[in-house]
Amino acid sequence: MTKSETMQATAFHGMGPESPAWKRWVSVQAYGLVTRRLFPAHASPVTMRARFERFARTPREKLQRKYPNLVFEDHGFGDREMESVQAVEAPTCVLMHLHGGAYFMGSPASYRSRSMRLSYRCNAEVFAPDYRLAPEHPAPAALEDALDAWCELRRLRPDVPMFVSGDSAGGGLALALMVALRDQRLPLPDGAVLFSPWTDMSTSGESIDDNDRSDVWLSRAHCETWAGHYLGDVDPRDPRVSPVFANLEGLPPMLLLVGDQEVLFDDARQVHEKALAAGVTSTLHVGRRMQHDWPLTLPWLHESRDAWSSIAAFVGRAC
Repeated sequence: MTKSETMQATAFHGMGPESPAWKRWVSVQAYGLVTRRLFPAHASPVTMRARFERFARTPREKLQRKYPNLVFEDHGFGDREMESVQAVEAPTCVLMHLHGGAYFMGSPASYRSRSMRLSYRCNAEVFAPDYRLAPEHPAPAALEDALDAWCELRRLRPDVPMFVSGDSAGGGLALALMVALRDQRLPLPDGAVLFSPWTDMSTSGESIDDNDRSDVWLSRAHCETWAGHYLGDVDPRDPRVSPVFANLEGLPPMLLLVGDQEVLFDDARQVHEKALAAGVTSTLHVGRRMQHDWPLTLPWLHESRDAWSSIAAFVGRAC
């Protein structure tokens, strides 16, 4: 099924108010300028990790000065740490967010603003585990940590509706986590929200090349090079790292969000189609003229607000 056919066959939710063309263009081009300069395909993963932290890390105190009712807590799982963020007085559910960063960058500290937004939009207490990063810790280290974090979260917050979410690599990790939970007969989340998930480290999707000119940041070179940092000796088609190749039967409802101009479009599209074929409830929200992770990186656009409305409605139906 082609991209256009998928849009016709799917409830196409990216149809809310659109931003003015000039505002969208300026936002997208600025996003691409920053990301391609700071995170090129062949830079050192350690260098890019440090850049990501300098660029995105937000101290708790800074956020709390602006939002006095914001509550942070520290938790542990194994020898790792997990931060919780609560931006609402009485959350109705719990959400574990697995951060993006191509498995070699990102942290709870650099995702605090996004965790806060997730908490506010979803009326949830959000937990962000600090999973191990590549290349120091190759696959399946991140998945092992995600499993441990989920089991600890179930112990911390029993009998509360629980969701898993993730963006980019974290979206693929969230899907791999659900497959592992099902296979180990462990409790599954009530649903999953996957932002621009990276689910295919074999780069077999047609959009890798079809959207190369429209994606202002990512490219085949990015995906192939960055996959190598995490894969180690694992086959790129192994479902633990490329859950697009997993059996998705028995998974909970999913909401997948992807921009129609990003190279990872097929990573979301194929998961959506395979989920439907396996009897899983799946919704694909396609952002028209949108880029990678747009609800998180370009939240001021009308297209992002439309996406957040879909996310809040999806979570609210199960809470």
